[in-house]
Amino acid sequence: MKKTIILFAAMVAALGAAATDRFYIEDFTISPGETRTVNILLDNEAEYTAFQCDISLPEGLTASDFELTDRKAASHTFSISAFGEGSAYRLISYSLKLKPYSGNSGALVTFNVTADEDFEGPAVITLRKILFTTVAGIEIPFNDETCTVTSTTIRGDVTGNGSVNISDVTALIDYLLSGNPSGVNLTAADCNQDSSVNISDVTSLIDYLLSGHW
Repeated sequence: MKKTIILFAAMVAALGAAATDRFYIEDFTISPGETRTVNILLDNEAEYTAFQCDISLPEGLTASDFELTDRKAASHTFSISAFGEGSAYRLISYSLKLKPYSGNSGALVTFNVTADEDFEGPAVITLRKILFTTVAGIEIPFNDETCTVTSTTIRGDVTGNGSVNISDVTALIDYLLSGNPSGVNLTAADCNQDSSVNISDVTSLIDYLLSGHW
């Protein structure tokens, strides 16, 4: 009876702490063709020894090089498996010695995200079926989480220098005459956003420089 009461009390405490615990990715920006390191953060009041979750990336983004951070214990294992269509992965980590992850905030998993050359955004990364296990062996489901990924591409910034001016018109005309895309951001060069880059984009860009609006 006493053991049952202790177990029940532990379960209540774990559920109360987990009500505010989160496993999530903060919103971020990425440039077309860029690879950047992204963190999956764990904010926790309860102590956890294991977790699993499914992460899905939208078209235009791919993931690689998943790793546990130094919040892991030496006994923690980590596995990743792809499933379904597109970029979807199942992450599983546990400690046979039931060692908890250290700390109460910060990155627990890191991975690399690569954007396609024509990535425009915004796009959404989703974490689903998040399940953590406490040191008492109690399984705690977390809420699903989403992360919004936006592109750093500036419409009309053909040269990619962070501003839109007459040099972008020159670069766009040079590209159309030579066909050489070196130094040209083709996503930004599609000024009228019709999914192709041609002389009409030059007209659209000049109109923008004269009027100040697209």
